[in-house]
Amino acid sequence: MMKKLTTILLLLSLPILWGCETDQPDEQQVETQSVFLSQIQEYCGHAYEGETAFITLGDGDHVLQDPELVMVLDERACSEDEIRIPFYVDDDRSRTWILSMREHGLHLAHDHRYPDGTEHDDNMYGGWADAEGDETAQYFPADEPTIADRASRSINRWSVKIKPEENQYIYSLYLSEELAYRAVFDLSEPYPTDI
Repeated sequence: MMKKLTTILLLLSLPILWGCETDQPDEQQVETQSVFLSQIQEYCGHAYEGETAFITLGDGDHVLQDPELVMVLDERACSEDEIRIPFYVDDDRSRTWILSMREHGLHLAHDHRYPDGTEHDDNMYGGWADAEGDETAQYFPADEPTIADRASRSINRWSVKIKPEENQYIYSLYLSEELAYRAVFDLSEPYPTDI
């Protein structure tokens, strides 16, 4: 009886296991994600100003409503497999986007720190690039650790776009597939990273 039960449970779990395998990027997706990351790396060594281009977060008083935005691509924070991008909101320097190529593809994480360098309680949330991306845009639905930490983030999907022909880097947040936030950075006027 126990052997039959084990066999039944194993057979029932196979579709779940097969479903998990399809979430892994194929070789072409990984190559596309690598090209995407290398396009951003070309801008390392400079800082860039940006602006909030769209926001529906909060009730008109959100910290991202109308701040001075700066994105820093310090050469020391750019490696072949990872780019750490500090994202300044006025004088608040607590945020860093981390784009990294890992065994399972491209991952986006949000690193939030206090001025002394200690982590915020709500930290390192993000997701893996899905199959929709291309060499100029990648999309990151909330991953399992992000959802486990805060279930309300199950509706989150972030995107990062690089548009060299328009000199733009674009970061967006979608909630239930609806745009909720977008920041656009001007890549045409780089300035030193020691700001």
